[in-house]
Amino acid sequence: MKILVGTKNPGKIEGIKQAFAKYYKNLEVEGIAVDSEVPDQPFNKEIIVGAKNRVKNLRKYAEENGLEVDYYVASEAGIMDFLGVLIDINLVVIENSIGYESVGTSQGFPIPEKYIEEIKQTELRKSDG
Repeated sequence: MKILVGTKNPGKIEGIKQAFAKYYKNLEVEGIAVDSEVPDQPFNKEIIVGAKNRVKNLRKYAEENGLEVDYYVASEAGIMDFLGVLIDINLVVIENSIGYESVGTSQGFPIPEKYIEEIKQTELRKSDG
């Protein structure tokens, strides 16, 4: 089973590999740095847009390189305004070879308001996804 992950981040790749290994054997998991087409620190809707864009760009990469892929996976971290509380979440989009899509999120943790401007100016993570 071939899985493309929209990042070169080893921690994310290993996490995805472990999750799929619970259900499938003989996995080939490859991380590909693809563009999210959103800011490095996405807010609100940009989080899901970024993850979906990574999946779209993984599909394009696979097509351009003649790869047969079973699953495309993208993980996007960002800040969300949830009922007036700013939280840091991770959102994952998984799409199979025929286009069936699943979306999930991590639990979020609140970010104190005093740090938001600093976060907007810098990043919570590396820009390679």
